[in-house]
Amino acid sequence: MSSETSVTNPPTFFVNLPTINLEKATAFFVALNFDHIKLWSDDKSSAFRLPGANSQVSLMIHVHERFKTFNRPGTSVVDAFKSTEALFSFMAKDKASVDAFIEQAVNAGGKADPYVLKNYGQDMGMYNRSFEDLDGHIWEVCSMVGLCPGA
Repeated sequence: MSSETSVTNPPTFFVNLPTINLEKATAFFVALNFDHIKLWSDDKSSAFRLPGANSQVSLMIHVHERFKTFNRPGTSVVDAFKSTEALFSFMAKDKASVDAFIEQAVNAGGKADPYVLKNYGQDMGMYNRSFEDLDGHIWEVCSMVGLCPGA
């Protein structure tokens, strides 16, 4: 449920993604504590703020028909189960928060760890896990736990 009755402090970065089923995808992200911005949502799109410290980032999910209006004419929408268009990463407070978020994603119908970095990214100064949403998009949840070698 949205806590916003007006958007006086709009997000500063927007990620737009296609979805096969807007109702199920909306419920999935609400279950992950993404803040649903109902003022920017309708029967073809749902808007959210990412949770916690990432709240200046907005996720916009759109049915394919609407998503295509934002793209170059003649291009097709990527099937995220077959091709990776991008990775979407955001930060969590600590390792326990990362693990809790992945568990939350699984409980909402997502898939945990579609890939796993060696030592969960420890060699790069972080703790990193991933989940796949209902449309196959891959999300990373990270916590910085150290420095990269040579830093």
